[in-house]
Amino acid sequence: MHWMDEPIVTTVGMMLAVFRIYLEVVSFDFQRLPLTAKMNPEQALRFHKMGFYFSLGYFITFAPSLLLA
Repeated sequence: MHWMDEPIVTTVGMMLAVFRIYLEVVSFDFQRLPLTAKMNPEQALRFHKMGFYFSLGYFITFAPSLLLA
């Protein structure tokens, strides 16, 4: 069995994705983060937007399998 097939890995990934989506919903200011402050504002916005899309995609892909298992 591959380590990515472990249920704990999927569950931890789901928790991280839900936390990232939650930060977006509560309008967290990502510009205050230390790494983001060092980036170009346009580049930082694109970086965090892609992170949100990846989290949303992970949630949409794996939530049904966790809920039905």
